[in-house]
Amino acid sequence: MHHSHHLEIYEKLREKLDKAPVGMPKTVSGVEKEILGVLFSKEEAKIALQMPFIPFTAEQLAEKTGKSLDYIERILNEMAKKGTVWKGERKGRVEYRLFPTVVGLFEMQFLPGPRNEEMQRKLAPLFWKYHREGFLHELGDRNHAVMRALPERDTISEKTEILPYEDAVRLVKDRDYHAVGYCACRIISKFHGEGCRHSLENCLHFGSLAKYMVEHGYARKITADEAIAILKHANREGLVHTTERSQGPISTICNCCSDCCAFFKAVHEAKHPKTIAHSSYIASVDLGKCLACGICMLRCPMKAVRVKINREPATIDAEKCLGCGVCVPTCPVEAIELVLREEKPEIPDHRTYIQQLLADRGKDLSALL
Repeated sequence: MHHSHHLEIYEKLREKLDKAPVGMPKTVSGVEKEILGVLFSKEEAKIALQMPFIPFTAEQLAEKTGKSLDYIERILNEMAKKGTVWKGERKGRVEYRLFPTVVGLFEMQFLPGPRNEEMQRKLAPLFWKYHREGFLHELGDRNHAVMRALPERDTISEKTEILPYEDAVRLVKDRDYHAVGYCACRIISKFHGEGCRHSLENCLHFGSLAKYMVEHGYARKITADEAIAILKHANREGLVHTTERSQGPISTICNCCSDCCAFFKAVHEAKHPKTIAHSSYIASVDLGKCLACGICMLRCPMKAVRVKINREPATIDAEKCLGCGVCVPTCPVEAIELVLREEKPEIPDHRTYIQQLLADRGKDLSALL
């Protein structure tokens, strides 16, 4: 009896979290409730049910719940420490908001890297299972992509204009606060005995989200120039920059590998080919220079390049190409670069983007309040 009651509060919390733009779908095994049991005490889960996904003050929550301000402040600060509630200052007052699954509950415990290993060991197998049983569909099975590929700036042809919302350098420099943490997806894979050999500390965050992460020990503060250097290094390494599919200001740039990243797994394993929106660019091969060596084919995270090794030049599948630029930096003869596509994708403003993600799941903005 006690056990079922205990799970009931986590089922209610799951329903609550499922109202966010990227939700928390139910699975047959109920593994998602185990995840919530690790992240939230029962008391915290109860209070979380009353929290909006948009910023609120402790006073507002105390009034809503009928609890004392002292109690609410204590529990909110505890949850901010535990990485389940964002805390920051806006207009001179302290505000909070409940983290959704993405960006939030899924990454937070992995961002600190090795120093949070005990928690990661508990969560990694649960997340692995949850990805498989439901979450990959939540990410990929929709009309509007959650993420978009952000082209590596130095891989764009000199003859091509760089659009402001696709200029990673400008997007980074537009933000006043920068932080880097460790990649959740690669750490989860590593604990599962799979994983890859890519570097881990290249999950970038900006603005008030980054500030929260640094102040609570979840990420490391860096400069804008360091963030840009991390992007360049990630591109050489074969990682894809991805960011929110809105014009910005953006709060996150991931550097994803095609074997561990949940978004790429949604493409390749869960078979949702449009999980990550392509950029306004496409890889273009100079047929006169190409040696047909096949390096670009091996590097492409979408299997969008075809090369008959040492025969005819590389060809690009426009449907699959993300326009990320991973193929560019290691071409021995500089025969490949990004050029503008004929048809540019629609990149909406932030509010429209959130509305689209909610609409894909039959939800609306009122669910966030």
